[in-house]
Amino acid sequence: MSTRLILLLSLAVFLLFSTLSPALAKSEKTDAVDDDEDLSFLEEPDTTDGKSHSAHGHLDDEPDPDDDFSDDFDNYPDFDDDSSESDSYKQPEIDEKDVVVLKERNFSDVIENHKFVMVEFYAPWCGHCQALAPEYAAAATELKSVSNDVILAKIDATEESELAQEYDVQGFPTVLFFVDGVHKPYPGARTKDAIVTWIKKKTGPGINNITTLDEAERILTSENKVVLGYLNSLVGSESEVLAAASRLEDDVNFYQTVNPDVAKLFHLDPKVKRPALVMVKKEAEKISYFDGKYDKSAIADFVFANKLPLVTIFTRENAAAIFESPIKRQLLLFAISNDSEKLIPIFEEAAKIFKGKLIFVYVEMDNEDVGKPVSDYFGVTGDAPRVLAYTGNDDGKKYVLDVELTVDKIKAFGENFLEDKLKPFFKSDPIPENNDGDVKIVVGNNFDEIVLDESKDVLLEIYAPWCGHCQALDPTYNKLAKHLRGIESLVIAKMDGTTNEHPRAKSDGFPTILFFPAGNKSFDPITVDTDRTVVAFYKFLKKHASIPFKIQKPASSPKSEASDVKESQKSSTGDVKDEL
Repeated sequence: MSTRLILLLSLAVFLLFSTLSPALAKSEKTDAVDDDEDLSFLEEPDTTDGKSHSAHGHLDDEPDPDDDFSDDFDNYPDFDDDSSESDSYKQPEIDEKDVVVLKERNFSDVIENHKFVMVEFYAPWCGHCQALAPEYAAAATELKSVSNDVILAKIDATEESELAQEYDVQGFPTVLFFVDGVHKPYPGARTKDAIVTWIKKKTGPGINNITTLDEAERILTSENKVVLGYLNSLVGSESEVLAAASRLEDDVNFYQTVNPDVAKLFHLDPKVKRPALVMVKKEAEKISYFDGKYDKSAIADFVFANKLPLVTIFTRENAAAIFESPIKRQLLLFAISNDSEKLIPIFEEAAKIFKGKLIFVYVEMDNEDVGKPVSDYFGVTGDAPRVLAYTGNDDGKKYVLDVELTVDKIKAFGENFLEDKLKPFFKSDPIPENNDGDVKIVVGNNFDEIVLDESKDVLLEIYAPWCGHCQALDPTYNKLAKHLRGIESLVIAKMDGTTNEHPRAKSDGFPTILFFPAGNKSFDPITVDTDRTVVAFYKFLKKHASIPFKIQKPASSPKSEASDVKESQKSSTGDVKDEL
């Protein structure tokens, strides 16, 4: 009896293991596939027409010439793509007879034989260099008439690369000033007046006397902005304080006088208590009177706060002066030319209380050469005037005042800007009406909804329509999205980085690919640094996705289906279509 029982138990165990073995074997095989998944089908050619499954269709467009500006607006003071200057900007004829051309063979001789030498390292294709050229040439001519010790020279850094490397030239133009062979960078504005004033201060006493009315009238006629000290004596402590202050302000000429008639010509009361100080400009606000303590720091602060015009008209030539100013924050008025006559006086009146705190800039939106690219960069569209506040290039935040413009509203906006009470403005294309493609289209205004959805793992490409690398990536990215479109927890998306912004979408260039893991959207995204193949992207997603997923291999690839059709001569044409 016991023997029979043992045999029955043995038979039952055998049958149980026989039943379980295939399942265990299948489980082990599945695990092995997970570890070494067959992904060869991901690299098989796509049988579709190759067109994008995403909702945008302009990745194959030619580069837009206007993007010469936006390409470099991450570094706004250098707002051009020098390698492809717009054809609409024609370089004027320039008389450079007084600019010395330097080569490696004569460089040392010129530097050694002249006490003061300013050297511009330039590139022929550089837009900033082209804009500087007429100013630089005019400065060379004016300085030549003053002193033979001062030389302005230029050197083509693309030809004299060893010299450019020796002097650590990182961009164009790079302007150096040599004194007895020792150099330092020129920090001033790229205008004739600024260059001449700066060099005169470095080569002269820093302050000049005015003793006659003829001298006073010549200076007021020829110079855009000057400072006059009306003193008790042309020598002594008052003069020394004024001279010390002048050395702190490189781009404004300082003068002194004891002549009451000269003082009167400069809009000072001849009977005023001395020392008295006035700044005279050829701007809407012509006269600024100093009312502080008479010391070098207070005088320098006064000049710094008043030397810029109340409103600066944005041009290629003065872009550097605006954006290289120590005053980083700006209020920009965007308006078409027909509205400027009405709006600029309002803007000037509001600017008076922000001297030394904000730079007020007018951008003519319908100026095709400069105004339109600047407007496009900031995301300002249409003809309606508006004021935009800009923090500068350190963080590049923007804030918009999109109401009827009045002095009081602009003042309140400026005060709130300085007190960090405004909500940032971000560029955005319209939200697409249909976003059912394999690649989801992200714009500034739907970024939170799609990319920051905590329930989704999101892969985001930030691209530019004119970017060749982006265009080359497009078929791979679309194919990846096509294979993964059945994974509910995973979103493959892209955003045009030239027309959309978001604080969580920072790109160092195009394309930039970022991954936002599900349930982890408060942290910075992961920058995708992998081969740009479907398999490499797939493996990256498998590794980093918060929600596990597995791609389903197609039942049969197009290649194997074609083989099957060849081998089966019995299949009808209808059967083949059904199978495909």
